[in-house]
Amino acid sequence: MSETTVSPLQRIPSIDRFRGFVIFCMIVFQFAEHFPGLGVIARLAVHSPKPEGVYILPNLTLADLIAPAFILAIGLTYVPSLQRRIERSGKKEAVLHFMKRYLMLIGIGITMDGVNDILDGKFDQPLPLMFIILTVLVLLGSIVGLILKLAKVKKRAKYYAVLSWYVAFVGVVGLVVAAVNAVMLVTGKTGSSFGHWVVLHHIGFAGLIALPFALMKGERGHWLRLACGTVLLALYALFHEGDLAGDQFAGNRELIDEVADGGFIGGFAFGAMLILYLFFAEEFRRRKNKYLPPLALCVFGVVVAGVLFGVFRTLPENVGWAGAISGFLPINKGSESPSYVLIAGFISLFAFYIFELFNGLSVSFDPLAWWGKNPILLYCIEFAVIGGLNVALEDVFKNASAPVAAVIVIAVAAALTLVAYLLHRKKIVVKL
Repeated sequence: MSETTVSPLQRIPSIDRFRGFVIFCMIVFQFAEHFPGLGVIARLAVHSPKPEGVYILPNLTLADLIAPAFILAIGLTYVPSLQRRIERSGKKEAVLHFMKRYLMLIGIGITMDGVNDILDGKFDQPLPLMFIILTVLVLLGSIVGLILKLAKVKKRAKYYAVLSWYVAFVGVVGLVVAAVNAVMLVTGKTGSSFGHWVVLHHIGFAGLIALPFALMKGERGHWLRLACGTVLLALYALFHEGDLAGDQFAGNRELIDEVADGGFIGGFAFGAMLILYLFFAEEFRRRKNKYLPPLALCVFGVVVAGVLFGVFRTLPENVGWAGAISGFLPINKGSESPSYVLIAGFISLFAFYIFELFNGLSVSFDPLAWWGKNPILLYCIEFAVIGGLNVALEDVFKNASAPVAAVIVIAVAAALTLVAYLLHRKKIVVKL
C-alpha cells in the first residue's frame, strides 16, 4: 500500500461520490444486517435467494447490485489511471503495478477469509490451515509496518514494497486454489467448493482480466473493448446455460453456483462486465451534453429490456421473486448469470449517470466524496473493527430494540464518516 497526496482538481466529484455511495452501502447496511430489530433496513444487505431479502426483480435483491456497482467504480478510472502510470513509469512497470494491485485485492480477500477461519477454529483442516498461516503472516507484517510508520523510520518504503508483494503472492495462491477447484468441479473430481472466494476476489480477478483490454489504444481499442467484452460474456453464457458430461451437477449453472459468487469460473462474468464498463466509461467522457445519458447506454437499456421481457415471460407460475429461476437466462447472482451481469451492469451505469448530473455541484460538506477517496481502507477498518464488534456482541445485536439498534448503526456510520473526513482533510489517499 502507499499514501499519496492528491489535489482536489485531479479528482472527478461524481466518481468519488458514486464510489463513496457504494462503499457506504456495502459497509453500513452490512453492519445493520446484524440488527433484526431494524426490520427492512436490516434486510437491505441480504442477497438472493434468501426470502428475507429486498427484491427489485425476480431473484435480484438490492444487495446484489453492490458488487457490480463497485466494479463500475473501478472501471470509471481504470484506463486513465493506467495511461498516467504508463506515461510516468513506462508500459512494463505500469502493467506490473496493475497486476500487483489486483492480486493484492485478492490477497486481502484471502486474509479476511483466513481471519474467519481462525475465528471458526479450522486448524485441523489442511486447506484452511494453509490460509490461516498466510493470514497470520499478513497480519504480523501489517503490524510491523504500522510500528515503522509510527516510529517514522525513514526507509520503511522498502519494507512496504516487500509486504505488498507478499500480499500479492497470497493473491496468487488464492487464484491457484480457485482454479484447481474449478477444474475439479468441471471434471467431476469434486462436487463441493474449497471456499475462499468472495467480493474482493471477484474485483481483483476482474481487474486482471480487463488489463490487456485497458491497454488497447485509440478509437479502434475503444470499440474492440465493446466487442471483446460482449464476446466474453456470450461465451460465458454458452457455458452457463450448458451441461457438461461427467460432472456432479444437473447443469453448469448449478456447478458455478456451488462456489460463493461463482468462484473462479464466475469471475470471467465479472471480467466481461468490467471490460464493458471500460467502454461505457469512455462513452461518458466523450458525451457533449452532460444532461443526457450516452447513446450507448440507451441502446444497452433496450437490450436489457429485451432480456427482462424473456425473464418475465418464462417465470414459473405462482412463485415469489425469492429464488425465482426463469426458463430464459435466469437472473442468478450465485452463478453470476449473464442476465444478472447485464441487468446489474445497466442499473449501476444508470445510477452513475444520476451522480453525473450533479458533477458540477461543489459543496464543503461532501461525505460521499470523502468515503469515495479511501474505499479499500474503510472496508478493511470495517472488517477489523466492526467485524470484531459483531463477534463480541452478536447476541446483544440480535436482541437490540429498533431505537437502540438505530443509535448503534448511526454511531458507527458517523465514526467511519469522521475517519473518512480526517483522511480527506489531511489529503491522504491510501492506494494499492
